[in-house]
Amino acid sequence: MEPASRDTTDSDEQYGSFTTGGGDVVVYDTENPTAWLQSSYAVQVGCSSERKSV
Repeated sequence: MEPASRDTTDSDEQYGSFTTGGGDVVVYDTENPTAWLQSSYAVQVGCSSERKSV
């Protein structure tokens, strides 16, 4: 695995993420070192101003 760049830096957050040198995204739990996932595909999650109710 290539060296990783760290995307999140807040030490008080429970979850963090970084992008590997190969472009994968790793999301991890800062309180549980065995809880993490790695993916070659990621999307941002959150509220969208484009969402419209019907």
